[in-house]
Amino acid sequence: MELSADFARYVSSCEPDDDAVKTAKKAHEKVRDELKTDEDTKDAHEETFLTGSYRRHTAIHNIEDVDVVCILDLDIQAEGSEPEVVLTWLQGVLDKYYSETRPQGRSIGISAKGVWLDIVPGTPVYQDGPLWIPDRDAKAWVQSHPKGQISAASEKNKDTGGYYVQTVKLMKSWRDRLPTDKSKPKSYILETLVHQTIGLPTSHARAVVNVLEGINSTYGFYRGLGTVPFIADPGLGTVNVAKRWESAEFDAFLDQVKAAASTARQALNATDEAESRKLWRKLFGSTFGA
Repeated sequence: MELSADFARYVSSCEPDDDAVKTAKKAHEKVRDELKTDEDTKDAHEETFLTGSYRRHTAIHNIEDVDVVCILDLDIQAEGSEPEVVLTWLQGVLDKYYSETRPQGRSIGISAKGVWLDIVPGTPVYQDGPLWIPDRDAKAWVQSHPKGQISAASEKNKDTGGYYVQTVKLMKSWRDRLPTDKSKPKSYILETLVHQTIGLPTSHARAVVNVLEGINSTYGFYRGLGTVPFIADPGLGTVNVAKRWESAEFDAFLDQVKAAASTARQALNATDEAESRKLWRKLFGSTFGA
């Protein structure tokens, strides 16, 4: 059964609370203003914008991190514009304002009174298109398209009558309940898989079934082969969002997907309300339908 009221309440329970939203807003506005006005960044600064799950409205519960892209007027071919150099320079600026900063692969992380922010420097490949962003491990500038990701999520949500964003939240909640860390994919990998498989659902229940069965049918073949297939970024199809996904992690996730797809199909097809709710609770926990 679709149990639409139960799903609506459960999705609502996944939403970030008002305090988390206010804390995140205050934190990102502060750092964006600092990057715009700081003596060391103001000349290179072009704009900042939000990205990540916070911007795409797919965050759940506490907002654990907020991604901020800082567009710089930068020639990546010029001497002194190497990824490590730019990231170190950016960290030096942020060190003026924050006691805890952390160099990360493609960003600088900062702790800002209850919220973690990832500051990603970038410069356009072309106007309103992808960005060059620094990759510390690869020692190279690589392409990414945060605004393309935002647009892709917005369009998919519109095309699915609003089910896309809510289904991402449902799938993240399910993912967070999986028994091992190894079986839990990164949020953007999971969001991409929802984007690929959601179809045109008419209810939350059917959306969840579409996603689980879609992932299993599309990627189940690869389980146990010791490889992870290319999974294209909805925002920029040449980017593989699964690039850093280990095959053991992929296999562990696919095992969970196979079992969950069977449970979700049984829950949807069940004609007894109590039995259907019992099965959905296997995926979403005891608070579902409570």
